[in-house]
Parts: sequence; C-alpha cells; structure tokens
Amino acid sequence: MRVLKILKMLAAGAVMMATLCVTANASAQTRFHAMGANGARGSASGGGYTHWSNGATTHQGGHWANGVNGGNFSGHNSYSSNSNGSAQANFSNSGHTSSGGNFSSNGAYSRNTNGTWSGNSQSSGSGSRGSYQTSTTTANGVTTHTATATNANGQTYDHSGTYTQGQGYSRSGSGPNGSYNTAVSQANGTTTRSTGLTNASGGSYNGSASYTPGQGLTHTASCTNASGAAVNCR
Repeated sequence: MRVLKILKMLAAGAVMMATLCVTANASAQTRFHAMGANGARGSASGGGYTHWSNGATTHQGGHWANGVNGGNFSGHNSYSSNSNGSAQANFSNSGHTSSGGNFSSNGAYSRNTNGTWSGNSQSSGSGSRGSYQTSTTTANGVTTHTATATNANGQTYDHSGTYTQGQGYSRSGSGPNGSYNTAVSQANGTTTRSTGLTNASGGSYNGSASYTPGQGLTHTASCTNASGAAVNCR
C-alpha cells in the first residue's frame, strides 16, 4: 500500500498548525494526525487532533474505508476530560457490506467529578442472514443491556441483562430452543448464583449454588418434564 499524497500534505500542515499553537501559548498544546493508504483491496484514511490546556484534554477523530467490491465504513469519535475529573465521550460508526448488509453504532457517555459514569449506546445491523439490535444504558451504578436478533428464517432470540456495581448481575433470554434466566448476588461475604432453564418441549431446571469463603459450596436443584412432573436432574 502507498500513503496518499494529499494526506501527506495534510499531515505536514497539521504539524505546522500544532507548532503555531504551542508557540502562541506555552500552557496549551495541540497535535494533529492524518494518514491513509490505498491498495488492491480498497482505500482507507483517518485523522484527528488532540488538544491539552490547563489540565483539560479534548480529542476529535474520524476514519473512512472503502472496499473495491462496494463495501464501506466511516465513523467519528470525540473525548474530553476536565481538570475537575469530569469527562465526556461519544462515537458513531456506520457501514455497508459488499453483499448488501448494513450496520451502525453510536453512543455517548459522561463521567462526573466523583468518577461515576452514565450514558447509553446502540447498535444495529441487517443482512442476508438476518438482523440484530442492541442497547446499553448506564446510570447510578447500574448497567442494563438488551439485544434482539432475528435469523433468515424469522426466528427471534432475545437477551437482557442488568449489572449493579458491587451487588451482582442478572441475565435472561429466550429463543426457539427455550429460555433461561440466571442471577449472581453477593451479600455478607456469600456469593449466590441461581439458574433457571426451560427447553422447547417444556422441561425445566431450577438450581441455586452458594459459596462462602471458609465454609464451602452448597447446591440445590429441581427438574420437571414436559408435563410438569418432577423428575431427577441429570
């Protein structure tokens, strides 16, 4: 691959601009970068800048790619942090595959002065094999994630999960083959995990396991067949 001449010029110009910024204000610095390549499989390029001033940082960036068969990808991102410890970040990406598929993702997050993050992100895609959508949200120490996928036959799979910092998580999902749910919690030095499974015919498993340091592991479980009658767990 060869570096594109125009991007070389951009990079040279960026160095000159950064030099001017540093000369004008000794307490502030700005650095620019740009690069690209072109070859038998396509081309790609990207660039951005980062600025530092009085304990604060700001960054902006972007990138692009194009394949010879028609696929493409582009996106941008930004980040800033302040001298008081707070910060913000966001991103966005999208693309198109050579076979006709599409995908995209975006998100925005922030951190307050005590270090707690909050925000959300999403992604989606579609193609000949099906489609999917995801979503993640964080607030007050709790992160929630959901996802849905549909295959080419129209069968749908759902998933959701929640994580609470310092307490544990829970997850559940369902699809053509059945459903599940599981949770892990911590209290008074004991970690407990519970799990429930149901297959497509209606048979089920429910179990719980607890571990306490210095005391060991305990486990209980129960199972039913498709008619709901109790059976031995295997």
